[in-house]
Amino acid sequence: MPTDEFNSLFDEEPVEGKQDKETDDLFSFDEPAPPDDAGKKPPGQPPKPQRGEPSQKKEPDRPVRQQPPSKKRSSEDFQPDMDALLITAQSPLIIEGMKCLSIRDFTANSLPVYTESLKGVEVFIKILERNPNNYFKLSAVINSDPDCKEIETLAFQLYKTKNHENPDSDGKILKAYEMLRNRLKIGYNKALVSTSMLSIKKYFLLSGTLDREKISEMVIKNNKELKNDVIKFTQHLNIAVQLMKIGDFEITKGLRGRDINTFVIRSSELLTYYYLAVKDSAAEEYYRRMHDNYKKYFVIRE
Repeated sequence: MPTDEFNSLFDEEPVEGKQDKETDDLFSFDEPAPPDDAGKKPPGQPPKPQRGEPSQKKEPDRPVRQQPPSKKRSSEDFQPDMDALLITAQSPLIIEGMKCLSIRDFTANSLPVYTESLKGVEVFIKILERNPNNYFKLSAVINSDPDCKEIETLAFQLYKTKNHENPDSDGKILKAYEMLRNRLKIGYNKALVSTSMLSIKKYFLLSGTLDREKISEMVIKNNKELKNDVIKFTQHLNIAVQLMKIGDFEITKGLRGRDINTFVIRSSELLTYYYLAVKDSAAEEYYRRMHDNYKKYFVIRE
């Protein structure tokens, strides 16, 4: 069996005396050879310093100053107003979401805008839920920042429109921001449906009929893309039905809900055939009834 070439460095036992000498040789520094006798100066006469050579006069030892022990920085060393930083950073994102909502932009491209605006409103709500007094402490920041003031005005207007009074307590102010969040959530849900309205087209032929052959092949191959789309279409179909119930479900300007009805018809048809292919009779029957109902009637509310 071959041995490791490095084993010899550790297997041999050191020989007494030899180890000490080798160790001394290893850690000793080369010392300069002693000068010749001719170069020696008479005893008692110190050598003259060379030009440019500092004097070798020994200075008295200075006392060493003790350094205080180093302390790691913690959050106590930094005391910025994090709530103020958060609301000033999130306010422009909320305003962008409200702009999309005001111009009724519910396209798939607006989905990231609604997502960030909802996160921004959640910051205001969390501040109020954690400690209502924090919001009143931030009144100076809100009044001085135009974006923050605009968000507060929008929330208070929504509350006043519904309750005919200004929010004048902690609970009412919290309710005002929750109403703002719910309004943005409607835009977010409509943008979600828009994304599915685009992606569902790949399962239909140019004639508008369902591409059953393509779906059957994907089911046989256990296609992951189809499974993910089925989950997405199921969720967005439920959202579309809920939007119909509240009456505000116009996505494309001028169609007054016809586009969302078309999505319900197409998605329910696709889910019906999918569950038929995977032999889930209960789900197939549920979506078949939904498809038949919305295919016969368009649910439109003015």
